[in-house]
Amino acid sequence: MSQPITGDTQVYLLPGDPVRNVRLPRMFNAVFARFGIDAVMVPVQVPVRDFAVHFRASFLAHNLRGMVIAPPHKPRVVDLLDSCGLCARVAESVNVVRRTDDGQLEGDLFDGDGLLDALDHYGIPFRGKRVLILGAGVSAAAIGLALVEGGTVNGAEYIAFHDTVSGKAAGVAAQLDAFFDATIVAVDSNAPEGYDLVINATPLGLQDADASPVDVQRMDAHAALFDILLRNQPTPLVRAARARGLHAQAGFEMLIQQMPHYFRYFGYPEVADALCEDMTFLREIIYPPAMRAEIAAPIRYRSANVA
Repeated sequence: MSQPITGDTQVYLLPGDPVRNVRLPRMFNAVFARFGIDAVMVPVQVPVRDFAVHFRASFLAHNLRGMVIAPPHKPRVVDLLDSCGLCARVAESVNVVRRTDDGQLEGDLFDGDGLLDALDHYGIPFRGKRVLILGAGVSAAAIGLALVEGGTVNGAEYIAFHDTVSGKAAGVAAQLDAFFDATIVAVDSNAPEGYDLVINATPLGLQDADASPVDVQRMDAHAALFDILLRNQPTPLVRAARARGLHAQAGFEMLIQQMPHYFRYFGYPEVADALCEDMTFLREIIYPPAMRAEIAAPIRYRSANVA
């Protein structure tokens, strides 16, 4: 049941363009209601040309406590903040902003954290493994950073970026390589042979007619695939990988696993801890009916290669 909105209600915004299909407001408002938090999240459609003005003006409202930033605005936030976390600085993008008690605006990026927690949720190994990331955009950069953070003991050993836009993968790889000891490279081919994990961070798959970002028939038998897309799931890529008997997962869990990070960042540590224990109610909101069976019994990764 939704809570009444009063003059004491704390407000969180989700600016994007478009916002018709955004899922996070439903998720946040479900958490607010479940834990009795007097707060609400509202999506707002803001064109790129107006974003900076909207962002600054919105925080003039004293009961606006923060924002979660939707595409295409993530790269436009960094220069509008007083400070931001390492991931946001390296990826040059932000997906969450909070107002501190002294009025400062801080931001960070949790795409990578959500992906790692999703991999752990499904038992998909990445520590010490070889990973191919298809795409070199904001989410791909955040995922790459999270995968290698901590070095080869806690992170992936080898990260390869592939993007069809010339120089884009090389730019991301060079940016991350300056911070970490793991091997981070750009590759000219999307050939999946020799990788333990393939991550689709491209928009390919939003339409059934899209070309496949990778040939799953060439993936190693032990390898896993994670497709970060949220729409049109299971995508043709996920379906093809599963048809081959590979462990392939859709992007829903990456979004869900960011929720504890958001709530901890916004100052609700007890709620974050509770979410870590049980987020079934959020999965019931996000997963389409055809994939609901995976909520109760997720397909786990079973291989001698598990670390």
